[in-house]
Amino acid sequence: MTDTVSLETSRRDLSLNCLKFIAAAAMLIDHIAFAFVPYGTAPAIVMHFIGRITGPTMFFAAVEGYHHTRSLRRYLLRLAVFAGVSWIPFLFFMRGGFPEDISYMMSPNVIFTIFCGVLAVSIRRSERLKNPVLKLLLILSLVILCVPADWGTTGFLMILAFDFFYGNFKQQAFAYCLLVLCEMDVLSLITRPFFSLFYDGAFYIDIEFYKYFLENAGALIPIALLTFYKGRRGAKNSFSKWFFYCFYPLHLLLLGFLQTL
Repeated sequence: MTDTVSLETSRRDLSLNCLKFIAAAAMLIDHIAFAFVPYGTAPAIVMHFIGRITGPTMFFAAVEGYHHTRSLRRYLLRLAVFAGVSWIPFLFFMRGGFPEDISYMMSPNVIFTIFCGVLAVSIRRSERLKNPVLKLLLILSLVILCVPADWGTTGFLMILAFDFFYGNFKQQAFAYCLLVLCEMDVLSLITRPFFSLFYDGAFYIDIEFYKYFLENAGALIPIALLTFYKGRRGAKNSFSKWFFYCFYPLHLLLLGFLQTL
């Protein structure tokens, strides 16, 4: 009877592996739009809207990884190595070729953001490091390092929020939604017409503004997906472990190469 119930439950939920595959698919759609679809057009907005699933889902998965890893050192080392491996492919993709200006080299990828976030979580939870001021300074240093990175300080704070309320999904979701509203200009989509009403005397909707920020509202989709996650990690094999790490730099190289043709 118990096995039957657990089987029915597993059919209704999403495993962590499944969430990662969804995130990878959303990333591919987002990056195809970035490379080949004119920004601000309806197809681009829709594709970037879907693409906003990727970052938050991976940040959530990173926190789950922190709490379930057998070796934190190996987990951090793996993130650091693939952040380095993906550095040039990310720049190659973003610039449509190898960057000529050295300043463009200071654009770390999202795995770097995840690495800094997980490192900050380990610092915050460290029992060896007792001084709260030192902990705060170290975490602030990591925040500064994330400023030029993909998803930057927003992704960093999402990781901290998911960890701070770890074990209570309702609180995780609430903190996450506040970050999306405030950090990603989603709240502005609601309040901007009222600014024009109160200060200019006219209720005005700026279509151009909505073109560039409506896609950020897609960052609310991951919360709907994560409600289907019940702690099941999925199959434990080499493919599921290394898929995202390999997919990320390889698809960047492929899309970057296609841009140069």
